[in-house]
Amino acid sequence: MFSSKNKYPKYYAYHGRKISKKISLSKKNLINEYFNKYSFDEQIIQCLLKGDPNKKIDISKKYIKTNIEIGFGNGDFLIQNALSNPRELFIGVEVYLNGIAKVLTKILSLKIENIILSNLNCFYFLYVIPNNSVDKIFIINPDPWTKKRHKKRRIMSYEMLKLLGNIVKSKHSIYMTTDSELYLKDTINILKEHEVTFGEYRCNRLSKNDIFYGISRYQLKAIKKKEKIYMLTF
Repeated sequence: MFSSKNKYPKYYAYHGRKISKKISLSKKNLINEYFNKYSFDEQIIQCLLKGDPNKKIDISKKYIKTNIEIGFGNGDFLIQNALSNPRELFIGVEVYLNGIAKVLTKILSLKIENIILSNLNCFYFLYVIPNNSVDKIFIINPDPWTKKRHKKRRIMSYEMLKLLGNIVKSKHSIYMTTDSELYLKDTINILKEHEVTFGEYRCNRLSKNDIFYGISRYQLKAIKKKEKIYMLTF
């Protein structure tokens, strides 16, 4: 992975930090040794380099369903889903290298075979996913970038929503949770403004009994502060 990041930096470019703390030598070695075995980032990059907008990568057909989680953090939700649904494929996209290392450790220790990882900028990743090929997409509490000058950094933009809508097989298969009412409102405004493209959406506040409640570190931080957690489905 690290050699590819140096060779093709634009495909890995993201706003914000990529490492929350210094990665240990053992984690670097883990990533160097095993990441490519559980990733098709190299294949994606080669596909992008061809410059053909119609060129897409092949997603494994050995699984009954394909799911994507964008920004999986420490990977708890990704791992849980993969273990609970061994006949489904779960693709995790994350720029946080400590999260990549943690999930790789779990994959190896638990012998998980139905996870594929990506460290690429998710726009590039999604660009080469075939249309109508993904069953569910999860975006759990993305960074809301609350400052006005930072709004362009948000993952939930019109361009992103359009990419997501193209690759899912059916409506109401994209799940986003957030504790930011402003981010929720702004995302809903995009969906409303482009209703012809995106169709209807659903929005509700999550309760303790919901399966999407308390499933990430950022959600737990918000819950501790007594913040509300919302889910948007479209």
